[in-house]
Amino acid sequence: MRSFIACMLSLSCFSSIAQSPLTPGENIFEKKWIRNEHYQMTWYALKDTTRFEMGKINTEQITNDKQCLVITRVQMKNAKGPWIDSTMADIRTMSPIYHSSFNMQRDMVLHYGKIVTGYYEDKIKKTNTLISDTTHESYFDSNLYPSLLRWLPLSEGYKRELSIYDYNPAGKIGVIKANVKSVSSGSYQSTTAGKRDVWILLVSDELGAGNSFSTYYIDKTDRSLWKQEINSGGRIMIIIRD
Repeated sequence: MRSFIACMLSLSCFSSIAQSPLTPGENIFEKKWIRNEHYQMTWYALKDTTRFEMGKINTEQITNDKQCLVITRVQMKNAKGPWIDSTMADIRTMSPIYHSSFNMQRDMVLHYGKIVTGYYEDKIKKTNTLISDTTHESYFDSNLYPSLLRWLPLSEGYKRELSIYDYNPAGKIGVIKANVKSVSSGSYQSTTAGKRDVWILLVSDELGAGNSFSTYYIDKTDRSLWKQEINSGGRIMIIIRD
């Protein structure tokens, strides 16, 4: 889902936090929050005080004792087919293994390691690029990091920079940064579950270009994501759990 939103909205970052970036490893997240789950969210654009539905986002998470697989299917209104992203990581460390992204405009497959390999097929320009990108630091997959935010040891005032890898010919290619700028306590009124105590995370990243950030509302009890607000250069999007 994250790579889809990055391409559609051109998200980017503010200034970085002065501390060592978080990279894959054991004991960097709270494993009790990682579980099999399947949920749907509705994506809206906001203009003045009016919301316009843009599409549905279905997320499926499948785990075993070795791997974590996250699959997102984004169906835009009036679009012929969905945007499907799959990302696989080592469940012990969240080191990325694989990422694929398929839609009507382009297909992409990445196999992770010190050398990232795969291909990028632009269906509009009718080009196919073989990928062989040497990396010099550890990183998370850009499509996994929004899920990883829910598993961090969140607390009041928590801040952290994360290293993530993204392949976007229209933006940046390689290891970039995401920043948890702030974490605070709050509440969220769900239409299905009532009032929930939540962590409110202000997060920025270097995906795409522009002056943008996201606010995540994450349940304190089970780390469900209830809402995400996106401000991309003054353009407001809201994603709400159904």
